[in-house]
Amino acid sequence: MEHLKRIAKYFFREELTIRHKLVNVILGSALLVQIPGLIVTIVVGTSMAGLLVQVLMTCIIAFILYLVNKFPESPIPPLLITTIANIIIFPVMYFLCGGARTGMIIWMLFGSIFTWLLIDIKWAVIISVINFVMLNGCLRIEEHYPQYVQYLDTRNDEIMDTGMAFIFVTVIFGMIFKFQTYSYEKQARTLRESDEELRKLNEDLEEVNIRLASASEAKTTFLANMSHEIRTPINAVLGMDEMIIRECQDKQILEYANDIDSAGHQLLALVNDILDFSKIESGKMELHPVEYELFSMMNDCYNMIFMRAKRKELEFIVENDPEIPAFLYGDEVRIRQIIMNLLTNAVKYTKDGQVKVRFDHEVIDDEHIRLIVSVKDSGIGISEENQKYLFDSFKRIDEKANRNIEGTGLGLTITKKFTDMMGGQIRVDSVLYEGSTFTVEIPQKVADKGTIGNFAERLNRRGEGGGKSEKEAKEAEKRDKFTAPRARILVVDDVKMNLNVVRLLLKNTEMQIDLASSGDECLKYTLMKRYDLILMDHMMPVMDGIEALHKIREQATGLNAETPVVALTANALVGAQEMYLEEGFVSYLSKPVKSADLEDCILKLLPEDKIVRENNG
Repeated sequence: MEHLKRIAKYFFREELTIRHKLVNVILGSALLVQIPGLIVTIVVGTSMAGLLVQVLMTCIIAFILYLVNKFPESPIPPLLITTIANIIIFPVMYFLCGGARTGMIIWMLFGSIFTWLLIDIKWAVIISVINFVMLNGCLRIEEHYPQYVQYLDTRNDEIMDTGMAFIFVTVIFGMIFKFQTYSYEKQARTLRESDEELRKLNEDLEEVNIRLASASEAKTTFLANMSHEIRTPINAVLGMDEMIIRECQDKQILEYANDIDSAGHQLLALVNDILDFSKIESGKMELHPVEYELFSMMNDCYNMIFMRAKRKELEFIVENDPEIPAFLYGDEVRIRQIIMNLLTNAVKYTKDGQVKVRFDHEVIDDEHIRLIVSVKDSGIGISEENQKYLFDSFKRIDEKANRNIEGTGLGLTITKKFTDMMGGQIRVDSVLYEGSTFTVEIPQKVADKGTIGNFAERLNRRGEGGGKSEKEAKEAEKRDKFTAPRARILVVDDVKMNLNVVRLLLKNTEMQIDLASSGDECLKYTLMKRYDLILMDHMMPVMDGIEALHKIREQATGLNAETPVVALTANALVGAQEMYLEEGFVSYLSKPVKSADLEDCILKLLPEDKIVRENNG
């Protein structure tokens, strides 16, 4: 019994397909019935030739059964057994074992049917046609040449042979159909079990997705709240500090104020890094290409880094290829952020010596260049082992040695992400204790065929540390000299300090400014006075800025249904600007607000007849 189980396990092993297993069933069944078939052949007195044919057929079946299991992927063994049985063995047995009066018709019918079970349809059709021709040929030959048929001795033997053939073929077909039924039922059970497992898995995944969505929503809410809560005091600190820098004449106090300004912007940079990283990781960060002036960007970077380098007594050098196109088309904000991240890192990790940034380019085609920016420092350098961790999130290299250096460890990660988003690449060349060189290459579209010229010469002509592009100089001159004493604006914010910051930042414009500390107070003002502009905070208790805006528009007797309203808010998350514009705000400013940005926004929205420019008298 144990041997039979092992044989059955081998013939029905898992790696075999249902067709291969079916071949094993047919051939195994045929082999099993051949033994009693031989006994019947001897009993009914079949000739020695017929007996030899039966023995030969038994050997052939056993050999092909071996081949089928030795080469289960090969289609040849099933094709071989069907061809030999139908075209050679069954016709020969027809003439040697009694012809149409015995069970040979049943056997030949069996051969035709199992042909369709074993082989592909194309060969099955061909062999079936041949079977039909062979059967008709055998019948016609027996009819016209009966001497070629070796009949059995008696009619009783013929009946017995027919009965045995019927039984054997029935048993074989029964085993075939039982096996197929068993296989299909097993597959059905497996499919039902798999379907149940998949259903449970889908339920689990749906539950996980709900939890992930909830976690993502919680993270977004947390970041929105933290952004608002951190930016609000930073806005007050930097705004009041700017007033000190504007109005104070004491050099010592001015030095303190500049230190406050530097620390405040460092804190703001940390918040921005975390928000940018969150946007990138969520896939919500988008590029916003615009036409920009390269000299202006270089000048901004120079002005922002120059004082940092000077405080550490570092030499700061800017070099460039004079032939770089002056105006490019790309995401100016993100490119500036990439350059600033590299320059800030260079200054942070350099104790003495110099930091040098160089701007080069390679021509891609008539309309595109590859902007190449390399930042080289004489700082502490990076070991070859640590270089592979440079762009990992929240990873700071050699934290023990650099524990006194501020930062989140996100600067280079964000730089790498932005560079990849713009189709560029970043690489580093560094030797420990000898310095580092970071090189960024970013494809850009050329917006103007003019060239930038030599940056250092242009900077010297405008005065070191205060270089501006012609466009910036004109805008700064225009902005610094405007007043609007007849203009009336309303500032709405639930934080008193923020109200004072805006009022003081706009002090020189001489505008008439009303301050409201809530949405309800805002609505009272808008019923009594007509304003040229409203600056509205968003996150306020009881009635937020969006609700207040809608109520202003709906006031039946209100005076400000058409007054432009600007969102002045600490909400700086991805999509904030688009959301405010959709709600009906005409513009968006994020806290901490720069006085220059605030004045630019006001200039665009105030009626021209209320703006007094110095050059216009």
